[in-house]
Amino acid sequence: MIRVVLLDLGGVVFNEDAEYARRAEIILSELRENGVRVSAEAFQKVLREEVERCEPNPWASALWRFVQPDLGKFRRVMAVLHARNAASQEDLPAVVIRPEAARAIPQLAENYALALAANQPPRALSFLEEAGLLRYFAWREVSDTMGVAKPSPLFFRMILDGLDARPEEAVMVGDRLDHDIFPAKLLGMKTVRILLGPYRHQQPPTSLYVPDVSIPDLSQLWEALEKMG
Repeated sequence: MIRVVLLDLGGVVFNEDAEYARRAEIILSELRENGVRVSAEAFQKVLREEVERCEPNPWASALWRFVQPDLGKFRRVMAVLHARNAASQEDLPAVVIRPEAARAIPQLAENYALALAANQPPRALSFLEEAGLLRYFAWREVSDTMGVAKPSPLFFRMILDGLDARPEEAVMVGDRLDHDIFPAKLLGMKTVRILLGPYRHQQPPTSLYVPDVSIPDLSQLWEALEKMG
């Protein structure tokens, strides 16, 4: 019987489309600065191919395909991307919370213990607090406050131990096959894939990456959980 629901944030609760677009713009701009002319369409095509094959860092992998075998160019572009990401952490606009997620979370909390299961900085907790959603979670830690990140199985074990739950009593809900579905299945948890954002294009490399259920967004999670038992 499911009594704990681990919930990813990026892509699932937070709409990160603007951040993904910003990341692509930085890479394209830096490619031009380094003498590599690439259209936005060509970059997005290659990026999708890297996502489809479950590349852990599809942005870096896509970049490499345009600069290979020039390691110097790769390092320069990645250094700028990392620097601009770090510099903008406090300046990013408020996170957009998906409306269906804001409606689903309070309903889910009525019957399940909810746990955050996200690779996020502490400010993600502030966004949830401001939206009135953090109070619905029994586990209110993210990767940066835990000191461990997905896809490490330890990340999931820490959450289960913190809530005194066994893997068979829990379900992981996320958008990434590699970070969410695969490690959760390794531990014996049930899994639900949310088909939102760029990672909806990921293709499972083996059966261990195949979720128990796939749904378009959190509005259908309640029904999916009831069917799973």
